[in-house]
Amino acid sequence: MLDPDDEQVIKDCKAGGGVLVTWDRVLREAAGGLTPIEVMQQVMQQAREETPEAPPEAKAELDRLLRLSPEQLTVMADGANETWERFNQHIRLDKPRAKVVRHLRVMQGFSWRAVARRCALLWKAPWGGNQIAGMVICEQAAKMLGEDFMKEPWNTEGGRGKADGGREGS
Repeated sequence: MLDPDDEQVIKDCKAGGGVLVTWDRVLREAAGGLTPIEVMQQVMQQAREETPEAPPEAKAELDRLLRLSPEQLTVMADGANETWERFNQHIRLDKPRAKVVRHLRVMQGFSWRAVARRCALLWKAPWGGNQIAGMVICEQAAKMLGEDFMKEPWNTEGGRGKADGGREGS
């Protein structure tokens, strides 16, 4: 199930942009609640066994995965940390904004990306649907309200706040 932010990411990609795909709650639910490692192990086993239940798509999907080296992961982590620090320097919330963010994340179940996009639209900010911006916004909002953005109700076992149902993402 895609939310408008997911749809926008897909449109951006089709227009020539790139996206780093991570294993989020939507994909976990589509995989029957399995973790990424469990799914990968199943697909690898099926591809190796070439049994009747091993779909040819399993091998094709494995071949499409990009394996990152430790050096590449380090570069990505360093870039994410730098981005986090920059957003932390520039994003400032007051109590009313923190309450809006809490409502989006906890009551409506917005993903971090969806929180970032909605706040960018509301506040006329340049970060769009950047997931790291959404995390920084949620962290600041939760702290201001005496909560922890990585714990309930901001994040649940399913990956994010979802009181009252929630939307897809995170």
